[in-house]
Amino acid sequence: MKQIHPIAYKFMIGVMALATIYALLLMRGHDHHTHEVDGILITGHDDHMHVTYQPILDIESTSIQRITAYFMADQTVLSIYDGALSVGSLASDCTEMKEWATYSFEPLFEEELSEREYRELRNLYSRITPDFRIDTLPQGEDYGLAEPHGCIAIQTEGEQIFLQFGRQSAQGFSRYLQINRQEPVYVVSRYFYTELENLVNRN
Repeated sequence: MKQIHPIAYKFMIGVMALATIYALLLMRGHDHHTHEVDGILITGHDDHMHVTYQPILDIESTSIQRITAYFMADQTVLSIYDGALSVGSLASDCTEMKEWATYSFEPLFEEELSEREYRELRNLYSRITPDFRIDTLPQGEDYGLAEPHGCIAIQTEGEQIFLQFGRQSAQGFSRYLQINRQEPVYVVSRYFYTELENLVNRN
């Protein structure tokens, strides 16, 4: 008998759990049901259900003071502060979350972002909603997060939030993400990674 891959097995368990919750909701006899459990919103109807993940990062965009990113592949650091973009080189990694984000660097180039681009970047990183969540990692699997491919620090008025990105999903549309080096692991749109990566490569 063919062995089920651990990821597929966990996905099946998750689907079964959601189906059980949906069945219980239907047994209550209403045409429309809404149930929220641990960051997941389940909306059930008599013939179908919707599963929606709630935002894992939801802050006021105007409270973001600085966005700093580091990309391991070419050892490049990027900083966005007060509408100004700076890009430089840095020999570091993303495993020590706070170190690279506080290093000063000599910019290779600097430019002023347009008001619209600056606003859209802050809006993007103020609200991150995952496509999927992995609560328990399969044995021996780290999704590229043991040595993150890249990382982003978001500095607000009251805290610093660290996003660490692992490898791409098999389809290439998403990346694996951890916040502050803590489980769970999230699957998020690749754009949360590539938007800043593209800024590095456009000059």
